[in-house]
Amino acid sequence: MHDARQVANFLLDCAEERGVKLTNMSVLKHIYFAHGWHLASYGQPLISNRIEAWEYGPVVRAVYDAFKTHGSGPISSRAEMTDWETGEVLIAQGNFTPEISNFLKSVLIYYSGFGAFELSDLTHVRGGPWDKVWNALDGKVRLNMAISNESIRKHFVGQGKNASLQ
Repeated sequence: MHDARQVANFLLDCAEERGVKLTNMSVLKHIYFAHGWHLASYGQPLISNRIEAWEYGPVVRAVYDAFKTHGSGPISSRAEMTDWETGEVLIAQGNFTPEISNFLKSVLIYYSGFGAFELSDLTHVRGGPWDKVWNALDGKVRLNMAISNESIRKHFVGQGKNASLQ
């Protein structure tokens, strides 16, 4: 598994190479879709971070916090992480296998064709993982509005029956 900030930086670098600008909202959605398709395709989480249900869809708080200074504009910086052995703050870089790199590029190519609010609409699908947490009718309190990996996996497995990313 990878830290979502590493995935965000990889997606931002690939987007930059393609001449695509990503906002905080759109990079969060790309990470969510990559994580969901990874769960459905490989049965394993892509990211180690918790995904939370926020008003505009699924959010990884560490990624949101890394880029919130950009507001709704294009991201021009990269997320940082602390190296706990040295205490040094470094640009978050993942050690992705060629398979995962290609997978992430496929996600970027497909979903970068959508605007940030279109991506948000895709995450708000009725009965989807975000909807089940955000609009829960059972009255249960959900700690930090966490969206479970199992809920995400089941949703994307169902989506995969109708369409294939790869």
